[in-house]
Amino acid sequence: MNGNGGIPYYNGGGGANSYHPGIHLQGGPIPPGYGPPMYPHHPMGRHHDDTADDSEEPTPICRCRVLYLGSAVPHVTKDGLQGIQEPLKELYPEEGALGAKGIDSWLSVWSNGFLLENVDENRKKVTRFFPVESLHYCAAVRYVLVPGTSASTGEKVQRFLPLDSPFARNPNANHPPLFAAILRRTTGIKVLECHVFICKRETAANALVR
Repeated sequence: MNGNGGIPYYNGGGGANSYHPGIHLQGGPIPPGYGPPMYPHHPMGRHHDDTADDSEEPTPICRCRVLYLGSAVPHVTKDGLQGIQEPLKELYPEEGALGAKGIDSWLSVWSNGFLLENVDENRKKVTRFFPVESLHYCAAVRYVLVPGTSASTGEKVQRFLPLDSPFARNPNANHPPLFAAILRRTTGIKVLECHVFICKRETAANALVR
């Protein structure tokens, strides 16, 4: 789930393959070709009928450009902030965004769930929908180094803390905001998985949580 599938990586160089995420809040424009498919009685958005005004396009609560790092199953604990620590350490590199490999995607929040959109190696659009009922926990966090248990040694421990934490209030350009969501699989073995996304701005990460 961590492979790039031929999708441009974030390389930080500002070139053609650079990752430039943004955010579209409610009421903002949605670029052509994106947004949930609107089939009759589709779970996302309003239902179509013969009398509906097709000019009334559905709008997500928020929509952000992200780098999707994949997912990992939390083993130590699945609850709260502690539950996302192990998966984040597995999926997010210590060197930060410059070393991150993932899939350039759009993530939007709707009243009934999350919609993840990207393209595959054949440049075909791929969508995944996560119902809100499958959400176990989510948070907007940042990679930080905090003092260890032994203050005398000056040891630093890596942690992923909320963006409003005192340790995360001094942003490091190498460590952008992250959105992490523990979701239950809706097919197969219904385990909890932590999905991790790199955001460009704190406003984007916070909007996804709210």
